[in-house]
Order: sequence, then structure tokens, then C-alpha cells
Amino acid sequence: MYLSRVGLDVSRRKTQVALVSPNKIHGAVEEAFVRKQDRNLWRIDRLRGQTYLLIVSAQKPDLSKIAAQFGYDNDSGESKEYDRLLERIQTGSNWHFRLTANPVHSIQGGKKRGKVVAHTSEKYQLEWLENQAAKRGFRVSPDGVYIAESNWRIFSKGDSNQKVRILEVVFEGNLCVENADIFRDTLVNGIGREKAYGMGMLTVVRTGD
Repeated sequence: MYLSRVGLDVSRRKTQVALVSPNKIHGAVEEAFVRKQDRNLWRIDRLRGQTYLLIVSAQKPDLSKIAAQFGYDNDSGESKEYDRLLERIQTGSNWHFRLTANPVHSIQGGKKRGKVVAHTSEKYQLEWLENQAAKRGFRVSPDGVYIAESNWRIFSKGDSNQKVRILEVVFEGNLCVENADIFRDTLVNGIGREKAYGMGMLTVVRTGD
């Protein structure tokens, strides 16, 4: 497994368009790999005034095309082995985390299949995270997590006029690992829906136990 990062130049018109059209970033990410059948997690991060594209993948990506399209001339990105971090995951360990996700729920409509809609209130977004955590091998406390961002992403799908509306919510805080094997799988495969559009990636940094 690999964790890759490439800086994005937000002063470029092409980058600005891609940042509001996640399908364009998705296409660029897929083109960075030889085998197309693998599902790769990605997200946009902003850190100390810089914007980055992060990717978690089984293959090591070729970031040169992404950098040429959306990045800086002197930055071709970097990839690090992710297995070293995965090996450090132990039941009972504590981590600081960041998660970009699409918290949703289903509204039942009689005999018809339930309609999937976004959780738009902070209360239910946090409840969604707690419910996901219980299934994904970790635990968060109500006072140990907060919502850093909550934004609607509205863009056209492919070359059509069909509009896609996704609520992107960024969670940050502290977690405790309750099942190391399940939690490792969560780091590799993500949480929730809309992974193709930059949702679902959970990253962690070790904190004191």
C-alpha cells in the first residue's frame, strides 16, 4: 500500500475548475495507475495555506501527469509505503484523525426503495460518524471530535448536463482503535459513499496513549 501526495497550484485555471468538479480529479487519479480495476481513495487537503491531493492505493502511482495538469513545475509529488503505518495500528492505541466523508441516511417511502439524503445538521453528522466508527473498528467520544468543514459539491457528471450534489463533511478529532484488523481495513478502503468523488479517506497521526 502507498500514501501519495502532490501539491496543487490553485492559481492555475485548470486546477480551479478541477477543485469544483471532483470527477476531473477522479479521472486524473485513475490515469495515474497501470491497472484500472483497483479502487483508490483520494481527497483534497488544505494544510498551512497549501492545497494537496492525497491518494491511498495498492499500486504506486505515477504522479507526473497530475502534477503537470494541476500542480507546480518543480513538484512531482511523493509516495510513501503505507504498510509501515498500518503495522503500527494496535487495539487500544490512540490517534488523531481527519476524515472527509459524505454522511447520509435513507428515507423510507412505503414499498419503494428508500431515498438516500444527506445529513445536513451537525448533530446527525456526528451521530453518523459514531455509528460508522462502531462498525469500522474504532471509537470517538462526543467531546473528542468536531466538524472542520461542511460544503455542498455541485457539478456536472461527465460530459452531460446531469448535476451531482454531494455534501462533503470534514471531521477531525481523536479516536481509539477497538479492533486493529477492522481499522486497518478502514484506512485502506475508506468509509461511506462517493469515494470516486474524494470522500471516505480516513488518515491518522499517533497521539499519546
